[in-house]
Amino acid sequence: VYGVAVFPDGRRVVSGSDDETLKVWDVETGKCVATLEGHSLDVYGVAVFPDGRRVVSGSDDETLKVWDVETGKCVATLEGHSLDVYGVAVF
Repeated sequence: VYGVAVFPDGRRVVSGSDDETLKVWDVETGKCVATLEGHSLDVYGVAVFPDGRRVVSGSDDETLKVWDVETGKCVATLEGHSLDVYGVAVF
């Protein structure tokens, strides 16, 4: 696991890993409640939007992806970097 972010409600956590996925975890139960798949290489950076409905991730595949947490779908892929994307932030 390379990156972790906590949802605004404190009840869930999202992690990014070298298995090319993001996982959403229930803090109380410790169980994975969603796996977000779409990156083609390691996922380094993760951040949660203030409304808790979307997550952004940065990857070794040189992209950022925006995810809808409820559906688990990637809603946008941001391309243009020529090397790995290690960090992400949401304001």
